[in-house]
Amino acid sequence: MLLFKFGNFEFPSKYIKRDTFDIAPNQRQDLDSYTDGYGVTHRNVLSHTKTQIQFTTRKMSGAEMRSILDSLISNYISFRERDAQCTYYDDETGTYKTGHFYLDPSLQFRRTEVDESGVKQYGEMQWTFIEY
Repeated sequence: MLLFKFGNFEFPSKYIKRDTFDIAPNQRQDLDSYTDGYGVTHRNVLSHTKTQIQFTTRKMSGAEMRSILDSLISNYISFRERDAQCTYYDDETGTYKTGHFYLDPSLQFRRTEVDESGVKQYGEMQWTFIEY
């Protein structure tokens, strides 16, 4: 089963830690919603929804990380925005969907080892992809 596809790159499920794949599909957005003097909320829900996908990758070698990063980068629409058309399974609707997502700008790399040859080992990392 496809978990997440960034452009044409299917993020390899073998790198995703079990029980860490979280999806918040179809998050509703409000514009100028308010609560009146009687305590009743009046919502103006926009038609566009946003999905957020988050998961943790297991420890991996520098070569494995480089392969993932090169695959992500080759699918960027804009390098500055780290974005792509992404495909995912929407649990709410029970269908696959495609949307325009960007990689969380606060992505942090957890390097756990650097030896004399410069080979890096990466620790577990959290990845977040946010729909525009």
